[in-house]
Amino acid sequence: MLQVLIGFIPWIIYWSFSGPGLWVPAILGGLASSFGLVAFRYAKKRDLKTMEVVSLGYFVIHTFLTLVLGWQFLKIYGLIANSLVLAGMAIGSLALKSPFTYQYAKEDWDKSYWNDPAFIQINEIITGVWGGIFLLNSILGALAVFAYPSQYILLTVILPNIGVIAGIVFSSRFPAYASRKSVQARLDAWDPYKWVGPKFNNPPTGDHEHDVVVIGSGIGGLAAAALLARRGLKVAVFEQHYLPGGYCTSWERFVKPPQTAPGSTERWKYIFDAGVHDFSGLGERGGIRSLLRMLDIENVIDWRQNQQEYYIGETHFKVPHNANEFVYQLGERFPSEAENLKNFFDEILHVYREMYADMEKTGGAPRTPDNVVDLLAYPARNPYAYKWMDRPFVEMLDSFFTNPALKELLCALTGYLSDNPRALTVGNMAPIFGYHFDGGYYPAGGAQTFPNALVDVIEKHGGKVYLRTPVKRILVEHERASGVELKNGEVHRAKAVLSNADTHKTFLELVDQDQLPQALAQTIKALKPSNSAFIVFLGLDIIPDLAPLTMFDDLGIMIPSSVDASLAPAGHAAVTLLKLLPQSDAVGWDRKSPGYADRKRKLANEMIATASEIIPGLQGHITYQQSGSPATFARFAWTTDGSIYGPAAGQKRQTIKTPIRNLYVTGSGVMGGGVEAVVISGIHAANEIYKN
Repeated sequence: MLQVLIGFIPWIIYWSFSGPGLWVPAILGGLASSFGLVAFRYAKKRDLKTMEVVSLGYFVIHTFLTLVLGWQFLKIYGLIANSLVLAGMAIGSLALKSPFTYQYAKEDWDKSYWNDPAFIQINEIITGVWGGIFLLNSILGALAVFAYPSQYILLTVILPNIGVIAGIVFSSRFPAYASRKSVQARLDAWDPYKWVGPKFNNPPTGDHEHDVVVIGSGIGGLAAAALLARRGLKVAVFEQHYLPGGYCTSWERFVKPPQTAPGSTERWKYIFDAGVHDFSGLGERGGIRSLLRMLDIENVIDWRQNQQEYYIGETHFKVPHNANEFVYQLGERFPSEAENLKNFFDEILHVYREMYADMEKTGGAPRTPDNVVDLLAYPARNPYAYKWMDRPFVEMLDSFFTNPALKELLCALTGYLSDNPRALTVGNMAPIFGYHFDGGYYPAGGAQTFPNALVDVIEKHGGKVYLRTPVKRILVEHERASGVELKNGEVHRAKAVLSNADTHKTFLELVDQDQLPQALAQTIKALKPSNSAFIVFLGLDIIPDLAPLTMFDDLGIMIPSSVDASLAPAGHAAVTLLKLLPQSDAVGWDRKSPGYADRKRKLANEMIATASEIIPGLQGHITYQQSGSPATFARFAWTTDGSIYGPAAGQKRQTIKTPIRNLYVTGSGVMGGGVEAVVISGIHAANEIYKN
């Protein structure tokens, strides 16, 4: 490290002259050079280095005591004294959690590395080594004075300078070595299972033989299945529900109009979505857009842009499509934060763009690099993403804003991922801000349009999606997944098994516990499921004057028929009310319990009453009503306690490869909740299994 060498110049001068006994040039040379360094640092950047300040203080004292007062103490015991001073400086900086070499390292390494724990740890090690060298030099000085005065030059000049040179070499070489080791450790943590995937050389024969079996037809599983089928593999998807798509499904309800003539067949048709009402990832480099391109179905679906509206506290705000306009309007509402808003949106836009910057290198979906060279280069090439993506989102808000109402407003979309904003990182939220930068979209015809398009790709390329066909267990033979047994008793063999089922269901029900490492089984058992939700579906004979996606405090009001009028009769609306329920409120919903129906009815009425505050006369315009509880989500999506985002945010996610060879997982347990996130997990799962 050149900077460390520069910092040692005063001492190199001092030791070089003091060894032969040239004390005046030694002391004054050390004083002048240390003063010059401190003055230069201060004048240039107001940047003072601990070692240089300590050095200057030592030489000021040395000059006064030795040259002014004529004391001989530091001449006789100089090497002992100055080495102990430097050792104290090094060890003291460690104790204060500010290793002195860190100050020099910042001169040579990009700013994006400075707060990395590994970078700090490396400098703690280097500082510790220097502390050892200084202590050793003090021992050498003691030996020269008290035991071997005949070896004075060797012990006070040659060996100490060799130690300093060795320290400089170590300081120069160790960071690169330690960085590579640290990066490799991270890569190993992201991919801890080193088994080699199956070969697909021999095409399977027979209806019950497949290349890949996918458990569950959630979007992550369908995305992977469609890619693998398009790459030429024989794929079978088994789904326990009667519709593919998981939470991304739609269903129809037909309502007989009041006062219709006897025998009339006239019916009002409403189309409702089970859970997904807004899609990110359709920007030029978005995850869904990338999947559609890879499958050559980019223009199959008619995507229509959504709009959001907020009623949060005293704030009523219709969100414009343009992010710059959004920032401008927010600045008008919060004038004291106007400049901070611009800076915040600029910063998170950089994070967002950088997260998607290397998709061509990472298989068509964003992820951090999977090799040491690219990962070492990642911070310098993506400084904003590297700086923020693993830090809490609320920490980023606090670093830019003081107004709590504004911070609450900017947390409005955290409900797309969790009921707990504090559990979300900037990396979680940056893609959500993609709704502001690239827009949120809704597929004409309802959410079901998207999984249906993926099913069409699977079947067009020889695969098959089996509905109402639940899997009983994953077959594991000779320590590798070899297929599945269905609940109807059928056995389907495959070279690879991909589970898109709930994390708890996959590892604690579908896999025999004896096949899992005990540590992983305990980890899965300890995983907390995410929040669930309560949902109310309403057919209305009016069209509410609200945006298609309206947040009214903790109530979501979705009106997809305002985006696609075909989802409701003319002059009507298909409306969904959604309220997130913390996991503590989600447990205990039992469809067989005596009070279940009353409990559902009470909560549904409360939500309708709340929505009536901004939809006047709502109760009088309801033509159809149905509600769903956590028990409903658990039943149709087969999730633990009806969780809607997989394991709760803030916990360690699963890797796509599992400890069981040829068993892979995808979905919210890998990338977290949200359609784009599970699409990305599906792309990466397909690439892990077979990349043509």
